[in-house]
Amino acid sequence: MSEEDSSALTSSEPNLRFLRVEEVYQLVGIGRSFLDDLVREGDFPAPVYLSAKTRVWVEAEVSAWMRTKAATSRTRPPATHKVERRRELV
Repeated sequence: MSEEDSSALTSSEPNLRFLRVEEVYQLVGIGRSFLDDLVREGDFPAPVYLSAKTRVWVEAEVSAWMRTKAATSRTRPPATHKVERRRELV
């Protein structure tokens, strides 16, 4: 990488940081299989492969996903299936 490329990365993204998979588990609070499912379904930022066996995530992308998830999960309407089931039992 040339010096220009390096300085362009640091000037436009001063807080660029990679997270290893264990850090993602702890930060997001999910396990391996759920993380793999989310990535496979396109519901979580894709990893960056540093080598054939080393995958990392861009911290800013994971943080943005967390903010979006928190905002959208709080606006979801309450489930109504429990109310309907109670009516059936009465």
